[in-house]
Amino acid sequence: MKDTTLQIITSRLSATEHEIQTLLENAEEQTFSHKDIIVHEGESNSNLYIITRGVWRAYTFKDGSEATLWFAGEGEIAFSTWGYVANIPSRLTLEAVTDSEAYCLTKEKLEQLYRSSVQLANLGRRILENFMLEIEISWLDSYNRTAFERYVMLLQKQPEIIQSVPLKHIASYLGVTAQSLSRIRAQLVRLTESTPPLP
Repeated sequence: MKDTTLQIITSRLSATEHEIQTLLENAEEQTFSHKDIIVHEGESNSNLYIITRGVWRAYTFKDGSEATLWFAGEGEIAFSTWGYVANIPSRLTLEAVTDSEAYCLTKEKLEQLYRSSVQLANLGRRILENFMLEIEISWLDSYNRTAFERYVMLLQKQPEIIQSVPLKHIASYLGVTAQSLSRIRAQLVRLTESTPPLP
């Protein structure tokens, strides 16, 4: 794993390099191809994944069409909340949007690590807190911001998503059609071109 990836993980999880290294030493490295399903809707999966390369998305079906709920990229955590917390079938699907690599930690191994160290137990708590916070922010943004505002935020916060994810998934995430997304992108280009450069 690249040093930059380790730095991204420690920063996003508010952890020390030693804590992250301990987690990774107890994890299994896995590779996924484009469109591989990591967690199937309706199946129980209690594993926790730390993505080191690539982009994943979570989606469900709404009115017969896929509705993308969130994206996760390098240095981020992904898991089924239902499987991890309660060991019940997931209500969404996790898919590798690009060729990806991740460290997989089983729930059993994580609980062993948490029992072995107060620091690691606190890290586990922070992981869950950060995950829940990100999901809640995403939900609120979907209600309180326009599709244009959400696209700009995605571009600023996770530019790798815009660069590597098919536009149909981005449109699904924004809750708009592909045609509307094209108009949003064109509007952003016009605004950028009309903004005078800084002196």
